[in-house]
Amino acid sequence: MARALTTKAVEAAKPEPEKRREIPDGALPGLYLVVQPGGGKSWALRYRHAGKPRKMTIGRYPAFGLKEARAEAGKALQALEHGTDPGAAKLAAKRRDDGEPDRDKFSTVVDLFLRRHASRNRRADDVAAMFRREVMQAWGERKIHDIAKRDVIDVLDRIVDRGSPVTA
Repeated sequence: MARALTTKAVEAAKPEPEKRREIPDGALPGLYLVVQPGGGKSWALRYRHAGKPRKMTIGRYPAFGLKEARAEAGKALQALEHGTDPGAAKLAAKRRDDGEPDRDKFSTVVDLFLRRHASRNRRADDVAAMFRREVMQAWGERKIHDIAKRDVIDVLDRIVDRGSPVTA
């Protein structure tokens, strides 16, 4: 059983030159102090969601002291008890706050792809028309992160079913 971390122990934690260290907090299962080889320290929470191991970074030390890290980890574990993956929720919130609301829209990503990559292709106009005809109608306003593998399969199956397997 790991011993409960103290503020003094956190301050005294020394880095190992070859590898990073994870020091568990015995007071709150899953909470770790991560000490990087360069001396940087941060807090992380290890947990399981839907049967899979997950890790969520809480914050850097000393901006997050021991008390604050335990409080954040406690909130995350409460969310986990209610069936929410706290790490995924934190990432989703970060994506929403990145300043460009349309940056992750499918239509924006496709326009960027067509400009940067497809424009070099001698059939760039055909590629652009195919994207607009086949995919933009289905996903134009959706966030790119919300499109799953099943959605891609559905679009490809629709194209094949109408008799265009090469286009698919």
